[in-house]
Amino acid sequence: MTASHVTSRATDAVPVLSDFTFSFNCLPEVPLDERFAAARAAGFTDVGISIRWLGLWLEDGHDLDEFESLLTSHDLRLTELEAVRVMQEQPDPKLALSAVLAERFRPARLQSVAPYAGTLDDAAARSGAVADEFAQWGVDVVLEPLPFTNMQTPSDAAAIIERADRPNLSMCMDVWHLYRMGLGIDHLQGLWPYISTVQFNDGTVESQLPDDLLKDCLVNRKIPGRGEFALVDLVRQRNAHRPDSTFSIEVISSELHQQDSFTTAQQIADGIEAVLAASR
Repeated sequence: MTASHVTSRATDAVPVLSDFTFSFNCLPEVPLDERFAAARAAGFTDVGISIRWLGLWLEDGHDLDEFESLLTSHDLRLTELEAVRVMQEQPDPKLALSAVLAERFRPARLQSVAPYAGTLDDAAARSGAVADEFAQWGVDVVLEPLPFTNMQTPSDAAAIIERADRPNLSMCMDVWHLYRMGLGIDHLQGLWPYISTVQFNDGTVESQLPDDLLKDCLVNRKIPGRGEFALVDLVRQRNAHRPDSTFSIEVISSELHQQDSFTTAQQIADGIEAVLAASR
């Protein structure tokens, strides 16, 4: 697969804060008005939502008109839906709400995680079918490799994307999971054509919870610039190889979840700005 086969979303070879989607998991499950206000005050213009959480919110007596009104009042765009499983034998129940959101809000991407059932060809066929459905709304289906699944590395995700060969099926490369597989930025050489989203955070190179990588990723992430990841190099490689890719920021931290939402969002924004400045 060449770069021309992967959906291109123009950002810039010199990215800025507004190119980053403020992902749902950066904050605990606070009210939407607080979440959106904190993101906008910190300078973000794009936000993500958990499909699971939003489904529960809608069941609790809210509706999508209210959701859209909150987005509009804070001058925000919904650009990221997460997360579904598109490579299982049975369709993920969250795909129904995902389709409703895709048609109404036209987000940039629908994030999908493993495991996949069967072979790589099975995974490609199933993810390709979902990509075909969401193509009508201009939505990328992005596969996110996770070290605690059977799609562990960016190379694994690329093998599925290659087989599926859909213009809107690509990869969300979360730098956290790259390091937790014991890999570095050099692993991405040759894989940039498959990467449409670079997901940002920071952390220790060596896992703090090597026997429980799932828990590790849910409690120990750090604000960009406060860890050991080669984020400046990552930005520079992205600028050189995929300047049309989007960014997402996902800092999941039990420590940050204890503090004020506005403080957390601003600290994350400041960290991004510092890394971007250094990359220039």
